[in-house]
Amino acid sequence: MKSTKTKSNVSAPWLMKHSALSYANQWFMTDRKFMKELRKNGSRVIDALVLGDLAAKYMVARGFKTEKDNPHSSSQRWVTAAAHLTAAAQSAEHAEVKVHTLAIELGKVAPVKSITGTNLLSAATKFLWFAGEHEVRILDKRAVDALGRLRGVRGKLGVDYEQYAAVWKDQLDAHKGVLAEALVDLPRQLAWTCIPSDVHAEAKAVFKERWFADRIFDKYLWTLGVGADGGATSFV
Repeated sequence: MKSTKTKSNVSAPWLMKHSALSYANQWFMTDRKFMKELRKNGSRVIDALVLGDLAAKYMVARGFKTEKDNPHSSSQRWVTAAAHLTAAAQSAEHAEVKVHTLAIELGKVAPVKSITGTNLLSAATKFLWFAGEHEVRILDKRAVDALGRLRGVRGKLGVDYEQYAAVWKDQLDAHKGVLAEALVDLPRQLAWTCIPSDVHAEAKAVFKERWFADRIFDKYLWTLGVGADGGATSFV
């Protein structure tokens, strides 16, 4: 009898190494800028203009559009969203509470046609992570699809942040070996990246950060979650 099991590269070290190299490029080209500029000059206050650019890049800007009779409405919404993000990031609450609180506040600022509001959860996680809350797991549809395949069933991963974060952590633990191997190899691959030589020292230091390993795993999930069978695609 022919097996119905879907072929997968989920344990292939080459895919994790690809993800490490790919995220190294993404860090230099995209994330590094947002991480530095979201709070300019060490300020605790979120920059509204940078937040808008971040949302557009990470495809969660829907709902912050300019109103027909108010040409300034979009910028006003980003100012309000930035204020809510500043408050959430400074809150002493647990990550899960911060995510849900911010998602609710964003929904008031940028109402969208969504029964589940999953895009607002996604936006909340992305905004909080870039604001320095690195214990927050970034919720993304591609990661949801990949985790659903890895655990055999999708369930409510896309609408239940706590479940999503738990499954994400379980799969990270299951992939620790191949992730560690990719991180060991990565400094030797700098010549193959878009990172210029004068930034190599900074890059090597960043490669040792726990959040960088987490983001490689995000990249791995996003790569795996593209299309029906996954694929080695870029997100820079």
